[in-house]
Amino acid sequence: MLSIPLIRRDLVSDLVGRHIYLFGAGSFVADVLNRLAEAGALEGTVVLAEEEGARVAAAVLLRPDLPAGEVPVFSAIATLALFDAFEDEGVSVTPVWPDRLIVDGETVVRGIVEATSSVDHVRHVLLGAEIDVPPSEYGRRRASDWNALIAKFLNALDRWVAAYAARGPAAVRAAIHFRPCGMSAASQATRGDGR
Repeated sequence: MLSIPLIRRDLVSDLVGRHIYLFGAGSFVADVLNRLAEAGALEGTVVLAEEEGARVAAAVLLRPDLPAGEVPVFSAIATLALFDAFEDEGVSVTPVWPDRLIVDGETVVRGIVEATSSVDHVRHVLLGAEIDVPPSEYGRRRASDWNALIAKFLNALDRWVAAYAARGPAAVRAAIHFRPCGMSAASQATRGDGR
């Protein structure tokens, strides 16, 4: 289903996707990418994994000049990029901040966020997503569609990294403010009114 050449065909990013690795079922992209980061992988390195008929995952290595306290705001760019990618595909999605997307009433996309710090400064951040693929959807979408979606996510993430570098946390906060906001089932239950 996933193909690095097909993803590269639609990739227009400046930073994200310099190196792309693809793994099969049972691979955890964050674990693989952490090992690559510690071995000196370049910023923008992407690790992909797929479990046929179940899940697609992508994570990107970033090395931002970032105090450790800014990681939560910075990491929201992954959700913003996912929202942009799905919306560009014509799929109606609702973000549940900070790290999930709801499609057709179900959480099918979860963000991946991991940061490694030394003292108070970030050494690297991993941002990405796990996308649950219902078996019916897996068969219905052409392989090129999944590759195009991953490329759109990587392109959008690249734009958000640049926006954060140029305007800082304010760019992310403003973008979140103007996006719809969904609620998790747990949040709805604690409110007690089901809205």
